[in-house]
Amino acid sequence: MFLIWRGWGLLLPLGVCLGGILGLFLYALVEGSVPGDLAPAIVAVGCSLGAYGALRICQRTDKGRLVVDKKTGEEILMVRGDSIFFIPVRFWFYLVVLATVALFVMGLAKLVG
Repeated sequence: MFLIWRGWGLLLPLGVCLGGILGLFLYALVEGSVPGDLAPAIVAVGCSLGAYGALRICQRTDKGRLVVDKKTGEEILMVRGDSIFFIPVRFWFYLVVLATVALFVMGLAKLVG
């Protein structure tokens, strides 16, 4: 499998994986008091936290560079534009959070029904 990234976009899958491992540890701590149907949702919360951390790192470090065109005098702000698979990192974060919510809804639906 190929990973196509730009800037620091590679931090996103790394953050999601580390967050998933953190979610597994969290589930291991509360395993006795939480139903097993919510296990994927708890791991997904860790993934969301890891994606948020990667997003914040990418946003904090990409201040941009101000370039002035000598001919026109126009100022242009050039930013790094972190992305993975041609999709900006901030949109990936929203997708991970949406998947987390979906896993919680499915887990709760199994518990109720």
